Amino acid sequence: MPIYSRIRGLFDIELPRLDPPGTVKLILYPHIGDLIRRDYIRTDLGFRWALNDHFELSTAASTYLPHGFSPDSTGYGLGEMNYGLKYIVHDWLQPGNDASISLAIKQPTGQPPADLTDGHNHYTPSFVVQHRSGQYPHLSTFAGTTLDLVTASGAAGNFQLNQPHEHSLSVLAGGVYDMGQLKWTLSGTYATTALIGKNPEHFFYLQPGLVWYVPKKMAFPTKTQWVISLSAPMSWGPDGYQFSLTSRLRAEITFRQVMATMRGASLR
Repeated sequence: MPIYSRIRGLFDIELPRLDPPGTVKLILYPHIGDLIRRDYIRTDLGFRWALNDHFELSTAASTYLPHGFSPDSTGYGLGEMNYGLKYIVHDWLQPGNDASISLAIKQPTGQPPADLTDGHNHYTPSFVVQHRSGQYPHLSTFAGTTLDLVTASGAAGNFQLNQPHEHSLSVLAGGVYDMGQLKWTLSGTYATTALIGKNPEHFFYLQPGLVWYVPKKMAFPTKTQWVISLSAPMSWGPDGYQFSLTSRLRAEITFRQVMATMRGASLR
């Protein structure tokens, strides 16, 4: 069970892998940590559609609503929209290499809380090559480059620590050690605004992580795929050194499974 797509905040890289052709996968991603960090909880709702062996479309909406554990209330609504395109080239240049050309678009919408977004639109094309090791079948490595083109959206927002505030260029490299349900990840990234931005700044990121595809027999009596992930992101930049621990919980279910469940319920 390979990693097909990015897991926001943990594995923000679009690897050149796709679901089986025709698969429409629905995504539910609640930010459980918001129960103690914010007076609202964010939940990402989206889908990913593999049109064929080479092309994928995806979209997601970040919603927010009060969780009731805080005396303050920020209301509810849509805070951000994300769109993605990915094209895969199999056996690029030589067997064992797959390449992906991706475009990710992130846009604030409405009037979200200031700490939900950075208040800017991001248009992010990227190119990533992944190599599958013949000598070590569980190991694959990847490398690539990304442009982040930033424009103001008019929405309120705050940049994260060591996040570029303008156009930037990144180069990245890392690996995935795949043990089936359990996957170890490691990525390193260097980003700079010196080449395409106005103020030259440099950023370094290192992110080890662990992704566990929970066996369905251990989850719920459904076919939903639950994904639990942990990471320890580190960054160095104009804001100094930052280290944190993050966790993610995500649910994935195919559209075909949803329709089968609905048909089964209607026959009872």
